Amino acid sequence: MSGKAFATEEAPLTFGEFYEVVTGSPEMAAYVIRVGDDGGFRFEDANDFLERIAGKPLSEIRGARVEDCLPPDIADCLTNNLRRCVETGRPLSYHRTIEAPDGSHLSFKTSLSPVVRHSGPVKFVIGFTRDVTHETILIENAQHNAAMLRTLGMALPSSIYLLDLDTKSISFIGGSGDHIREDWRRKAEEAGSDAVDQYFHPEDRPRARAHWGDLAALDDGEVSMISYRILSVEGEYRRFENRETVFSRNTDGKVKLVLGISEDVTEHDRIEQEVRDLSTRMLTLQIDERRRIAEELHDSTGQHLTAAVLALRNAKSLPATAIQCSKTYAGLMAVIEDASSSLNEAQREIRVLSYLLHPPLLRSHGLAEALENFANGFGKRAGLKVDVLISPDASMIDDDTAVHLFRVCQEALTNVYRHAQARKVRVALEVRDGVIFLTVKDDGIGFDDSASDRILGVGLPGMRERMARLGGSVVITGDPGGTTLIARIPTGMQVGLHIHEALPLGRTSPMLRAASSH
Repeated sequence: MSGKAFATEEAPLTFGEFYEVVTGSPEMAAYVIRVGDDGGFRFEDANDFLERIAGKPLSEIRGARVEDCLPPDIADCLTNNLRRCVETGRPLSYHRTIEAPDGSHLSFKTSLSPVVRHSGPVKFVIGFTRDVTHETILIENAQHNAAMLRTLGMALPSSIYLLDLDTKSISFIGGSGDHIREDWRRKAEEAGSDAVDQYFHPEDRPRARAHWGDLAALDDGEVSMISYRILSVEGEYRRFENRETVFSRNTDGKVKLVLGISEDVTEHDRIEQEVRDLSTRMLTLQIDERRRIAEELHDSTGQHLTAAVLALRNAKSLPATAIQCSKTYAGLMAVIEDASSSLNEAQREIRVLSYLLHPPLLRSHGLAEALENFANGFGKRAGLKVDVLISPDASMIDDDTAVHLFRVCQEALTNVYRHAQARKVRVALEVRDGVIFLTVKDDGIGFDDSASDRILGVGLPGMRERMARLGGSVVITGDPGGTTLIARIPTGMQVGLHIHEALPLGRTSPMLRAASSH
């Protein structure tokens, strides 16, 4: 079909047709504003949509002033913008949100275009106002959701990233971090596919590249987990655990972007290793303690029992006729007395060792009475005179600290019994200048400081281990006049570490009862 034939088939669009279509739009208000000589504004013409905004029929709107047809706030806004449009002679647009009578909010977007002629002032302005309430709500919701995602991303302790499998580059989209870590992330993003060579541990680089092939084969919703050692901002390699899943695909269905969450687990690994090391040390100390008790039973208690057995065997070997002789009878009584003495000594040692291994349940009121009851009970069984001095401030010691102090006192009194050859021992628990002091002092034979670990065996390392866990220390001094053990714990550190476990010592704490019963 030629252009000439086309021109003859269709008549040109008339202005009346154009005007009718525009003003007949059900989606927006179309109106013509006449500018009066006095600077006022009147509606020259309008479509039906304006009736919804004005709340009046068109017959009352045409020829009426703007301020007489619209609510005051809408009329003022339209009048001000009409004035700007007339003064500048240029089109303008503005957005307006109003509150409806039912409390909801309505949003309108208005465009004003002045009719500019070759001469004379502007006499007409054509306006279009469209209801954009729904679009505004969608935009506000999208902005709100985006802000929430950014806030959530910054609040997470982990790094959130997108891995592009086509370019092998990474983009961080969230995760908390200071400006130093933000700079590190920016450099990692700029490195692109070279980031693996620059930041991954050399041993992990081949595994990282092979992992990209696995990610390309992921199904939607499937999660892949892998860990790498990555060079941190501190200049050390730290282990990160990564969880990754498909985020988007290309038009051909291939995986394009992978969403990942990376978490630094180096500190977690360190804590786990410390727990394993501590468990190993405690198990070693327990085994050594059992070995020491076995040696005590064998070397000391066992010898007493052996002596008693030999004495009784000698008595049994005497002939019956010889017993009738008074001299022989006196010798028999001496043998029996030796056996009885050996058995009594063995019995006393067994009672002491049993008390150390499993003290009776102490239903006392906290650490003060637990220490006093244990020390006095120990003294009676070991044949020692025990003096106990406990400061009133000791009632402020928290439960966890009390358990460790009780164990240290228990071990210290054990060493007094085994090594000191003492007759008296003094136990003091005080709180001075923010420091807890547990002192155990005896009047025994003392020892050489350099040989303390050898003489006191596994007990001293155990005590030092307990105090070190609470930020404290154990010091032991010895001289010919006796031995003194002092355990120190800063109370400030304990408040910070154990305030959540602290119990009023006006009643028996479960932890302390457990400590005094094992």
